[in-house]
Amino acid sequence: MTLHVPFDQFAKTVARILATKSVFVTTHGAGALATAADPEKGIMIVSVSDSTPTATKSKLTHAGLEPLEGSWRISDELPTDEDGQCEAFIAAVAYKSGESMPGIWVDAHSTLPTQVQVLRAMYEEFRQTGELPDVSFEEFVRLSEPNVVVVSPNDIQSFLEKKEG
Repeated sequence: MTLHVPFDQFAKTVARILATKSVFVTTHGAGALATAADPEKGIMIVSVSDSTPTATKSKLTHAGLEPLEGSWRISDELPTDEDGQCEAFIAAVAYKSGESMPGIWVDAHSTLPTQVQVLRAMYEEFRQTGELPDVSFEEFVRLSEPNVVVVSPNDIQSFLEKKEG
């Protein structure tokens, strides 16, 4: 069961219904998505803030909650904003390859990944496909000389708006 509440009621609702101070915050459109849940009870509380994730976390901390990076979801569907648009973080890695040209690897994430998470996903994919000899993750990073870039949904929207204007 999911309860959607206005952001100004989120902290009070979490305190009243759930026995947790841990809440999760992630980018959502131009603002942030805040979620809290009790998996045993099957209850999730969701709210959308117009503020940035950083400002939203600050407000939640001030309200006595402990905001963390991420979000609760009921299903494996990708999160969407109010217009049904997919909220994806695009990760790209330029790397030194065995060819004359550098390699490029691209992936998508439903929440903001760290550079290590991106590199670990790339490493695991290369190992599974047999593109990588038997080397440690640390050696892989050293040899590939990677350059990681993560593009947020807000960045993508900004790029599109620049092209339209």
